Amino acid sequence: MTGWQWYWLLWLIVGFAVPETIALIQKPENTLSYTVWDWFGVQEGVPISHWTFLHVLLLLFMIWLAGHFVFGIWR
Repeated sequence: MTGWQWYWLLWLIVGFAVPETIALIQKPENTLSYTVWDWFGVQEGVPISHWTFLHVLLLLFMIWLAGHFVFGIWR
């Protein structure tokens, strides 16, 4: 593994997995999901017809992220 690969692996573990696990155990409202939902105003049960620009922006970002990581496109 290269130095950068080690860096990203450690970042995923120390910078994401550890704090996310602690948040899940102590207070799930502090997880990344809840934080992103708060930033973008996502609420349960809101129909697509009531989405705001931020909802669409989040959807487009998630489509890009999935395509980028899963299929290796949009490099």
